[in-house]
Amino acid sequence: MTEINLQDWAGRSSTEEDIASPTSAARLATLLEQDVTSSTEPATLFPVGHWLHFAEDDVPMSELGTDGHVKLGGFMPPVGLPRRMWAGSKLQFHAPILAGQKLSRTTTIESITEKTGGSGSLCFVVLRHEVSADGNLATTDRHTIVYREATSAPEGSSAAPARADSPAPEGWDWVRSVRPNEVTLFRYSALTFNSHRIHYDHPYVTGVEGYPGLVTHGPLTATLLLDAFMRNHPEATVATYDFRAKSPLFANEQIHLVGRSTGANTHELEAIGPDGQTAIAATVTTTES
Repeated sequence: MTEINLQDWAGRSSTEEDIASPTSAARLATLLEQDVTSSTEPATLFPVGHWLHFAEDDVPMSELGTDGHVKLGGFMPPVGLPRRMWAGSKLQFHAPILAGQKLSRTTTIESITEKTGGSGSLCFVVLRHEVSADGNLATTDRHTIVYREATSAPEGSSAAPARADSPAPEGWDWVRSVRPNEVTLFRYSALTFNSHRIHYDHPYVTGVEGYPGLVTHGPLTATLLLDAFMRNHPEATVATYDFRAKSPLFANEQIHLVGRSTGANTHELEAIGPDGQTAIAATVTTTES
């Protein structure tokens, strides 16, 4: 039997094409409860609106794994660890994307790193997505995925009690509190064609993956956090957005989205869950207009 070398997958690239959908942009705005006014100009996609396109799970059912994601071993390396999470992204925005523009995304597997942590074996895969609109580079997104070992939770284990709300944290320039529920998660999964079962299959997420409830998508929380920032800085143009997932959040939990200025055009953001625990830590740089 030939031993698999995961590093053989490093450097692989693939390119996909799509059209920046005004319908998807409008539905994301609806999900975020944004005040969208009519305009004769082409609508600009939300800065992370490219996540609504190039759906990874847009494959035949036979090509999906038991978790609902595409089976490993094709473009993605056959890691051998069954639990997958979005660990964070480093985004650079070169130019806005307008609805109706022709999009092209080239994805390159930038690195594959195996580690051992307190929870067992881990594997970090960094993907570099370069998104062009009408032939011009619009967004560079370095996206980190972490794969983890199977949980020791027994099949069919019951969900844990909901975690209690915590008061809004102090010491920040602004706070916006949200509570994504099962419908929020369903709508975001539908928008991104994300079939990962941890976001909608309660028996699976509690009994197989060992979580206490449906997991709120990392990119959904990151989107809500960036939306909260933009509500408080409507004059700013986002130049970069880096975020790192530190702990999971679950459906129906209150999330405090907070931010503060740390210098000229630089900002620190956090998504804070129950018990004051930081779920996402982020930084934003802007170009003031």
